[in-house]
Amino acid sequence: MSAAKRGLTAEQRLADVRRGRARVRRERMERELSGNGWRVARELVPELFVRAGELDVRVTRAAEEEIVASLGPYGVFAFDTAARLRKGFGLLHARDVHVYLADRSALDALIARGGVDAEPTTDRALLRPWPGVPRLFACVVRELPPSEALPSGVRVVLPSRLRAEVVGAFGLRFDLLARLDA
Repeated sequence: MSAAKRGLTAEQRLADVRRGRARVRRERMERELSGNGWRVARELVPELFVRAGELDVRVTRAAEEEIVASLGPYGVFAFDTAARLRKGFGLLHARDVHVYLADRSALDALIARGGVDAEPTTDRALLRPWPGVPRLFACVVRELPPSEALPSGVRVVLPSRLRAEVVGAFGLRFDLLARLDA
């Protein structure tokens, strides 16, 4: 009998059963620890920030506050930037700026002032384990997502959209969702 037609050995079947049991235990523990957050997270439809529209990534030359002030009247801040503006802390090591823009004119004006590089960067990784060079992630969309104005005057995505973007980027990470809800 050829090796391709043979079934699994007893050891292989037992190892498969043990892996399955470990996965079930881990998932049950996540559900129990997350409490009511499990049901809320299961109902979230992930939003992929980097695929919402035409993405333009550029290395920043100005401080984050200057870029936020410059793009604030024209865009809606999202993902990690929205978390920093809303909560005072972000979820990523990098201090990147994430913004939805309805048109490119505000981005072109920022490029002309030298706030960001004239050429797009090849480093388009949204999640990276090191801080790296700060970048601007500008997503040009047809219609800006639902948002709310903060006391500072800048607009950020709604908390439900922020949670959906976090799930879209990280997957169901209850630790991050709990941090956003705190």
